[in-house]
Amino acid sequence: MNNYEPARPRTAIALAAAALTALTIGLLVVAPAKFDAANPDARVLAATKVAPGAPIEVTIIPSTIEVIGIREREVASVQIERPVVEPLATR
Repeated sequence: MNNYEPARPRTAIALAAAALTALTIGLLVVAPAKFDAANPDARVLAATKVAPGAPIEVTIIPSTIEVIGIREREVASVQIERPVVEPLATR
């Protein structure tokens, strides 16, 4: 019995996958963190621009909601008739 042999060696593919993973993490996680840490004044400046707003009071009229439920004594039930399926004849 012949086994399937891939055209490229598995170790090369594994190394390429590890390299691409490291590159992706470096570009999407590490690089932005380093660029943000290089300018700490930006965070302070952004924090000073945001002014906390005064809380707004909201009045809901009516302040209560009444829910009225009526329970029926009988439960409705529906019977579904299923068609009878005959088994296929064996050949």
